[in-house]
Amino acid sequence: MPRTTPDRPVDIEALFPELSHHRRTATRLHPRPGTPTAHHSSVGGPFLWPADEPWPVCRERHRRSHGERPADVRLRRHVLAEAWSRRTETGERPGPTEAERTLLDGLEPGEHAP
Repeated sequence: MPRTTPDRPVDIEALFPELSHHRRTATRLHPRPGTPTAHHSSVGGPFLWPADEPWPVCRERHRRSHGERPADVRLRRHVLAEAWSRRTETGERPGPTEAERTLLDGLEPGEHAP
């Protein structure tokens, strides 16, 4: 089963022609969970760490910071992927519904405990 990137929801170069001279060929990486051994790279898989060595931990107290919760980031990505995968009878992509927009608007970054 091939895994491909979905079509772009909008043509950025059509909307902003001045950006076209910044276009470059790029390679997108899509890491997948794996089961590497000591003979493999840990890129995209679990980090290989000696079993008899404790994992380093920061015990310093930190102030609250401004950012997003990982669960909110995952939810935003899921909602947007679903929204942009829908097509109308004419093949257009309507994007997020009003209910989805309301949900996405509620996922704003804020003061969260680290």
